[in-house]
Amino acid sequence: MTSHLIFTGKHYAKEKVCEELQVIGPKNFIKMVTAIYSQKFPNGTFEEVHCVADEMAKLAEHCCQDDASLDCYDKGATEISDKSCRKDSPFPKHPGIEKCCTIQGDERKLCLAMLRYSADDLPSLLEPSPEEICTQYTKDNSSYALRYIYEFSRRHRNIPAGFFLNVTQKHIWMAENCCKTTVKRLCFFIKRLQERSSAIFLKFLANMCNNEVNLKSHKTGLTAYFGSLLRVPFDEALSISKQFQSGLAKCCLQPQPQCVIDEFISLQTVLCKDLGNISEELQRCCSKAPLDAITCMDSVKRHPVISSDLHIPLAQLCEEAQPNSTDRYLFQIGVKHVSVSLPVLTTIQDQIRSKVAACCSGTNDTTVCLKESNLEKAAALVSVIDNFCSQYFKLELPAFKTRIQLTFQGDEPKTQAWIDLTTNCCFQYSPAQLCQKLTEVVVKHENAAAT
Repeated sequence: MTSHLIFTGKHYAKEKVCEELQVIGPKNFIKMVTAIYSQKFPNGTFEEVHCVADEMAKLAEHCCQDDASLDCYDKGATEISDKSCRKDSPFPKHPGIEKCCTIQGDERKLCLAMLRYSADDLPSLLEPSPEEICTQYTKDNSSYALRYIYEFSRRHRNIPAGFFLNVTQKHIWMAENCCKTTVKRLCFFIKRLQERSSAIFLKFLANMCNNEVNLKSHKTGLTAYFGSLLRVPFDEALSISKQFQSGLAKCCLQPQPQCVIDEFISLQTVLCKDLGNISEELQRCCSKAPLDAITCMDSVKRHPVISSDLHIPLAQLCEEAQPNSTDRYLFQIGVKHVSVSLPVLTTIQDQIRSKVAACCSGTNDTTVCLKESNLEKAAALVSVIDNFCSQYFKLELPAFKTRIQLTFQGDEPKTQAWIDLTTNCCFQYSPAQLCQKLTEVVVKHENAAAT
């Protein structure tokens, strides 16, 4: 079941929805639908999201009855899509709805189904205090679960919605039990500690799925990531990144979590197949359960890989006899600079790839074109970012900003661009869309300085 299947109203969609409703039951079904629409419309209020989720859930319950007419679901979905287009619609407002509403019939439903909010990530959900949880839960425990799933899922927009059912169930169980005791803080601390590994996994998954949805060259970035993590050559790193990236592409936007779980089990098998050639830290990670093993590996410190074997001369980038020459060139840049987050790295890799493709497809002298495209300057920029990010984690923020200001004295816009980039995007789990934009701003300033 996906938001696409829920909204299309086709016969096969009805059967899929009814099967899901029967398997998880009405209470969990409304939670699942709330999670899906919270992910779909994270800018909507709880009331708006709850309104559309409630109508979709009621439609499913009504039309999945044995005596329901064959066109029950299709008619109901059409009515809901029409309601979305009214000026006084109680449903979430989305920038693309007006365009969809100019279309009629099933095409309108399909257009609405494909809408997905694409603005920058929302701020992380701050963990409420025990007192806040108990106050809210006691005040209205009937809607507390739906409000929690709304807040949690709209901040984790690209992972299977089914994960939120388990997270919410455990949170409600914690509230029910810990709000009864006189030692609330200790009770909440213990329960949260017990769920720590699950929280770490969801954070990792949310980051990877967000990158998969938003980064054009995610596979290229992952190749460098696995290359520096496992210290393996390009071909092996590329094979692993292909498997992982294709798994993310297949599973991230599916509601059911089993697809992701199966992919991570398969990935652990690949990463841990040759224990004799990986570090002791990684070996310890391999002894854990699959989901914990992957996040454990992700926390292992990566070290730059510098080898003469990695050097790809610019002149070879257009040679057909050199397989994956551009990918190898981008790999050698990535594995050297492990302090650069994937959104930043892949943004620059995208630009390098575009320049190489333009030169290699042109009629002019490719060698001259490649030299004039300032590829080495772009690669050097990755090194500068890597250096600044290393300093960012070593210095206090005021001292770090002062260092940036001293580096770019007299150029306030450029200084601010670098401060914005480093303070937002040096983190491993940096927001993909924001960091793409901030990287592009820095690149423009650097290109302007070079002319």
